[in-house]
Amino acid sequence: MKKIITSLLLLTILNAKSQTIALDQTFGTNGITSIPLIGEGDDLQIQISQDNKILATGKDLPASTSVNPNKIYKLNLDGSLDTSFGNLGTLILPNYSGDFKAVLQGSDKFLIVFQSINNTAPNFRAILRYNLNGTLDTTFGTNGETQIPFAGVTGFRFNNLIILSDNSIIIADGVKYTKLSSNGIIDNSYGTSGVINQANSANIQNQGSNLLNFYSSKIESTTTNGTLINGYGTAGIYNYPNASDYFSKITSSGNVNSLDLNSNLFYNMSPTGSLINTINLTNDSNSLDYYIDEVFDGSKYFFVGSSSIPQPFIVCYDVNGNLIQLNGSNSYKESSITEGNATSILISNNSLYVGGDKVDSTNKWFYTISKYNFTTLGTNEVKTQNLISFENPITNKLNFQTKEKISKIEIYSTSGNLVKNIISNNSDVSELAKGIYVLKIILQNGKIISTKVIKK
Repeated sequence: MKKIITSLLLLTILNAKSQTIALDQTFGTNGITSIPLIGEGDDLQIQISQDNKILATGKDLPASTSVNPNKIYKLNLDGSLDTSFGNLGTLILPNYSGDFKAVLQGSDKFLIVFQSINNTAPNFRAILRYNLNGTLDTTFGTNGETQIPFAGVTGFRFNNLIILSDNSIIIADGVKYTKLSSNGIIDNSYGTSGVINQANSANIQNQGSNLLNFYSSKIESTTTNGTLINGYGTAGIYNYPNASDYFSKITSSGNVNSLDLNSNLFYNMSPTGSLINTINLTNDSNSLDYYIDEVFDGSKYFFVGSSSIPQPFIVCYDVNGNLIQLNGSNSYKESSITEGNATSILISNNSLYVGGDKVDSTNKWFYTISKYNFTTLGTNEVKTQNLISFENPITNKLNFQTKEKISKIEIYSTSGNLVKNIISNNSDVSELAKGIYVLKIILQNGKIISTKVIKK
């Protein structure tokens, strides 16, 4: 094959348009913690607990309905199970049939909210409170649990419950709101005997002192008594362009971010219910099957989902809707997981944590939590001349031409792993496998350049 000299012509761009991410090799096993399941995984969700550990919730769906599928896992930030929690890091919940989620309360408690406890009438929502070590807090409700009559709405990832500033609780079920004290007792000062009969979405979140009700076609802003707030959207309502299945989050600034799970559209709305922008999320040459979650770090959005391979993927955009490449590609696919999904993502201490699942060659399921460290490239790429040229593709030697003084060259695999450091021209790279690599060139003047090369 004829070799091409790759010259790097850099543009004056102030905002970073490329990032590298890499599995944190100190977390779990080579960056991934795998939790074996009895059955199949089902939408693992992760969050950081008040004691700065990872709380992971998800059903472990066995073939037999006699086996309880409802579990919570707690991990240390190095990826190991917190053995002081539950039974060596795993807490078994009541064997209720409905979906459940964990909601943090105060500085040292968390609530578990079941959308329903069985599949037949009469039915109830169940709220249980636990201490951070996984023991049931029997001071809550009746021996640690409050059940509320329920004949309303359930749905995928519905937030049926919110915590108010005084740690009191409001529960929505589609036909009414119910208010509990912080300790799970009906608050008779709210409505009539603690209940306001008001149609709602059963999917609510706090926005300051108000509520947002999320529907398939609209968002309603109301007081905690269910009264529409006219200053939001049009007469208290924001109408989506199209009815769909949306998964929504509220940022720390009060913006509402809604991910359309059916068409890969992303909506960013102001705290007052006006549309700021819409992002048509990349399908990366039809290699991405679906998006399922996102997180905002204050300047960028990170999205996760499942690719057609199928492997978990991560995609990044800036606030203006511009795609930010990860490791030189439109999407980062986790090659360490040969078959699996990403279902949740969070950012903590400048690292990404991705929850999901995988299936091994024996068809055994695992929940997975992966940790990525990332660095931004591009903010120092500000010259308008050819700084460095590489012989591309490369064979056994890495050869380049430049008038710049180079501190070092880092060579990354497309999965983001640092595989070799180079400090001089004509360096031996014969041990590298054939494939595509990302070069990160660090100049002595502090500027950073990145490019791709092919290893033959």
